[in-house]
Amino acid sequence: MPDAWDLIPQTERDSDNVTTFILLCEDTVNEPSYFRSFEKSNKVKINVVEGQLSSFKNIVNTLQYCEKEGLLEIIDNHYQLKPGITKHVWSVFDRDVESVDAHSIDPANDMQFSFSIQSAQKAGIKVAWSNDAFELWILLHFEDVEPGLWRHRTYIYERLTAIFKAIPEQSAEMAAITGRENFNYKIFLKRRSYFVLYVLPKLLNRREYAIQRAKALESVFNAQQPYHQCNPCTKVHQLVTSILSFT
Repeated sequence: MPDAWDLIPQTERDSDNVTTFILLCEDTVNEPSYFRSFEKSNKVKINVVEGQLSSFKNIVNTLQYCEKEGLLEIIDNHYQLKPGITKHVWSVFDRDVESVDAHSIDPANDMQFSFSIQSAQKAGIKVAWSNDAFELWILLHFEDVEPGLWRHRTYIYERLTAIFKAIPEQSAEMAAITGRENFNYKIFLKRRSYFVLYVLPKLLNRREYAIQRAKALESVFNAQQPYHQCNPCTKVHQLVTSILSFT
């Protein structure tokens, strides 16, 4: 007599073994395209909700999404993911400071960034934040970033521009883009189609380097420091590592 497991249709068995990640991303281009590239049939499902803005608005949108999906409850007057939720809920956003001068940043915006992360964590939602931009995670695939030296995203884009202009083994189509006199990573390679065609393939074999470099940046800051002071820093490696553990 067949085992009960054998009587279950294959599609249902596969569904039971799939781990689902729900990612509420700030932007509509790079972050969604990047994380969807990790999806593997019968292993990992990546559900991306795009355009959820940054900081507190992102967290509010995440909580509203979870409430709509029946994932949220209120305990002691606080929103909290329900016990036993098997879906992995992550909020993904950047600091995106308003000035290249670290001394002229509005303290209220700094506090909002840190408080948003604290609020998410209290509700059981993980945050893959970056300070100053998601592109810091992309840059870490190619080179070290000096720990503890405050960096605005303009520096990150400048380095990525130089790297992709000189990157080896470019296709003729990619070389036509990076070889332009006015080539700039932010302008050209943040487009969805170009990012997928020309950036993603260059990241795969460099992923472990990025993880180690992100950990090195993370290690500089202690648990007593507010999140807005952790620059340069990104927690994207924590989300990536979590996804990879199920693939």
